[in-house]
Amino acid sequence: MNPSFVESLPIRFGSQTEFETVVSSLQQACFDEQTVQRTLNIKTMSDVGSVKASDVDFTNVPADLQLFIRLFLFQRLASRHEAENVLGSSTLEAFLALGLLGVNEFGMDQLYAQVLLYPVAGFLIASDRHSNPDGSSFEPPSDIVFPAIYGGTLRFLELLPKTPGDKALDLCAGSGIGAFVLSRYFRNAICVDITERATKFALFNRHLNGLTNVDAFCGDCYDAVDSQTFDCIVAHPPYVPSLDMAAIWRDGGLTGEVLVRRIVEGMPKHLRAGGTFCLVTMGLDTEEAPFEVRARGWLKAESQNFDVIFASTNERTPQEVLKELYERAGNLGVDGAKAIEAAFKEAGVKKLPYGALVMRRHVRSGERQPWTLRASLSDETDGSDFENAFALHQRLLNQAFRTGLNNMRLRMAPRLQVIVTHVVHEGELVPAEHIFETDKPFTARGRIDDWMVPLFVRFDGKRSPRDIYDQAKANGELPSGFEFEHFTDLVTRMLERGFLALPC
Repeated sequence: MNPSFVESLPIRFGSQTEFETVVSSLQQACFDEQTVQRTLNIKTMSDVGSVKASDVDFTNVPADLQLFIRLFLFQRLASRHEAENVLGSSTLEAFLALGLLGVNEFGMDQLYAQVLLYPVAGFLIASDRHSNPDGSSFEPPSDIVFPAIYGGTLRFLELLPKTPGDKALDLCAGSGIGAFVLSRYFRNAICVDITERATKFALFNRHLNGLTNVDAFCGDCYDAVDSQTFDCIVAHPPYVPSLDMAAIWRDGGLTGEVLVRRIVEGMPKHLRAGGTFCLVTMGLDTEEAPFEVRARGWLKAESQNFDVIFASTNERTPQEVLKELYERAGNLGVDGAKAIEAAFKEAGVKKLPYGALVMRRHVRSGERQPWTLRASLSDETDGSDFENAFALHQRLLNQAFRTGLNNMRLRMAPRLQVIVTHVVHEGELVPAEHIFETDKPFTARGRIDDWMVPLFVRFDGKRSPRDIYDQAKANGELPSGFEFEHFTDLVTRMLERGFLALPC
């Protein structure tokens, strides 16, 4: 039988004083990302699950921080007497009143965390725990609220748009963390989830963080917001191929695209002109078209009014995904694996890349030809990189800007690396190949002809393309017939790939 925190919603909406008491206690203990990561010797909060309590040196760690880590991160039991000595009885009662802690269910006067509580992205977030305090068998509810410290969620937060605006929408919101991050840039943010449990957690977390410009609603995607429109819409939906929807936070139908497609199809009705849409998901490259082209097709009549970038990584084959599903899901079985494999074949799936699908709506309908790009997502890519890529592409369509580019003081991109391969020639090592490489805004790599290298070294922020070309021509460094317009085309491509940067 499941314990009470699984059978019913563990959190409770107590008084403002109780919320303030809890937050003050956590802050005084320095229960924040920096301190927790330093204490546990981890790089990110997603590594918490890999740490064993026995391996942590708590010698110089204050008692209150030790207690919070033990209860909320390691999900261990603690005696009520110990907690009262460390926190004080009134503070402990506030934790109990809000349902963050429970008592007696796993032993007389034994405290346990009814939730997973953790610092992430500068917020305090509560979500469902995934184990029992006593180590007994745990049966998760189908609407379990997914933790916001898994690697995929942390990556989603990094990829969110950062351009300030009026109103933002976070779909498939879970704990509400996406909307909370957006609330830093937008006047108002709304989070929507199909489960009542997730919506209650999001509302609880809103109170816990004192966010007055965030609201949460329960509903099926856009149904919850009626005809409202937004400057930004984001989603990190369930996308794992599945036979059914047993785990609402995870399962995405036979090919994983059931909810992904619905979100894209419904988006044009709710995204304002000039707005940005960001979806972090696994996509399908099929025999019909790559994922970003298929997603554009889902926009139907509005397709011509959007620019599209899909920055992807980890492109797996159907066989690799099926193998992983079979190994992870013990209840999938041979028949289940065959059903998903058949669905892949029917859809003509060739690859399953993971990444961020970002769309920018044109300010005016039909103002220009739409643009589609497949890029390689790097660990350094963040939300601003997509916005900068859209902005740069639009500026390069402007003839006046392209003309002005000839006299701009361009510079080599800060993260540019030049990889030089040397070979032995007549007894000496000589450079044979130059590779330009960067991971910002996206991963890009290209071979550069030897004669071009000295020219690009001169992009130091002090000279323009015209200056550099004229000097190279005067020095006889250019191939025959290489005119200035050829050089400006080359410079433009270097800008688009992230090898060169505009003046600061």
